[in-house]
Amino acid sequence: MRNACCVALLVLSAAAGTAQSVGLSVRGDGVQVNGQARFLLGVSLFDAVGTTAPSDRDLDALAAWHISLVRVWAHWNEPIYGHDGRLTGSGRRRLLEFAKRLERRHVVLELILLRPGQLPGQSFAWLDSAKARTTAVTEIAITLKPFRLVLFDLFNEHDHPSGGVSHAEARGLRDAVKRVDPGRLVTLSSTEYHIVSDAGTIGAAGGRNLTAEACEVAGSVGVDIVEPHLPRTSDWARTVGTRIRALQTAMKEQGCTRPILLNEERRAQDDEHPIPAAEYWTAAREARNAGAAGWLFHTKAGFDLARSPFLESLSREERRALDGLAGSLER
Repeated sequence: MRNACCVALLVLSAAAGTAQSVGLSVRGDGVQVNGQARFLLGVSLFDAVGTTAPSDRDLDALAAWHISLVRVWAHWNEPIYGHDGRLTGSGRRRLLEFAKRLERRHVVLELILLRPGQLPGQSFAWLDSAKARTTAVTEIAITLKPFRLVLFDLFNEHDHPSGGVSHAEARGLRDAVKRVDPGRLVTLSSTEYHIVSDAGTIGAAGGRNLTAEACEVAGSVGVDIVEPHLPRTSDWARTVGTRIRALQTAMKEQGCTRPILLNEERRAQDDEHPIPAAEYWTAAREARNAGAAGWLFHTKAGFDLARSPFLESLSREERRALDGLAGSLER
């Protein structure tokens, strides 16, 4: 019997005569998992489709912490695609196996398809050409089409100075995904000052960028979910709500509504300068209370799984924060 997460995007309920979403879907400014409204709690797990997969112990711990989304890079230490953008045999196997493991746990996979600096002469040179980017995006969309608990970040920090893409180029990537899988949800992350200022305001340039990504206007990217990376100021946790409300207001003024998912908040740079657990709890609670669709716990613990497993790489304060994260939403 086929798993409910892998069936077609919509199934018809004969008894009720209504359509019920299966997998990840959007409704207004919120997200749903298998037709049920959900606030997504996420964790960054950069290297999860690299040559060393996260252990079952790692994934079981995330489940125990009520984590419902993990954010992973297709090109981190070991890309899943070759220089021409086509998935390698090993890369395809790693991707499929990880997707299956998450599906069994009913966890959403947010996969970052491309990263800044991948073209010749750039800082992370890997792909032969811009055409190879489209090939990679298309092949991933085809490979993961059966998996409905998946969200694509088309390009991490697409405006990054080390080699990003314009809104027009991002639209081309979005269209490549939608041609293969019209129901696949896509987003596009941006650097911390692309849209929102330190003060939590959105100026003229930020408003134009938000419109070009989220709203249905000529030349827009047309994302399904908005995912700006917000300024990592010292007051980041307690100002999350203010920043989310500024995004909501700006979209409303442009006549568009999109869920907001914060997928790369401030993280601890090293073990000697930890972020107090209470700051993470405040940030997640602020995001939920302001009406965001989800919030992600950002950590470097998944940088290199071949060197150290995820759980062993978490600092003591990060473990404490994750232990109390889900419970903090109820306070």
